[in-house]
Amino acid sequence: MKTYEKIYNLVKKIPKGQVSTYGQIGQLLNINPRVVGWALNRLAKYQSKSNGIPWQRVINSKGGISTNRLMNIPLGLQKKLLEREGIRFNKDEKTDLSKYLWGKKQKI
Repeated sequence: MKTYEKIYNLVKKIPKGQVSTYGQIGQLLNINPRVVGWALNRLAKYQSKSNGIPWQRVINSKGGISTNRLMNIPLGLQKKLLEREGIRFNKDEKTDLSKYLWGKKQKI
C-alpha cells in the first residue's frame, strides 16, 4: 500500500467531533508529519474528490489550523468544517486537544 493511501485510511478512522495531529498520524504510520500534511493538502485542494476522507480533522500539535497559510484552500474552510462537527476554538484560534484529540481515550 502506498504512503498516501495509508494516511488516508487512518484519517478515515477519525470520528466526527474529534481531531488528530499531523505528528500523531505520522507517529502511528512511522512517517514524517510533513508527508501527512502534503497528503492532506492534496485532498483539500481537490475536496470534491476526497472520497469521504475527513482531511479537516487533522490539525497541528498546538491545536491550531495550519491550512490558513495555504493559497489553494479557502481561508477559514478547515475551521468552519470542524465547527460544524462540534469542535470549538478559543480566542487564539486553538482547540482543546485534551477534549477533542482522537485516540486519547479510545484505542486506535
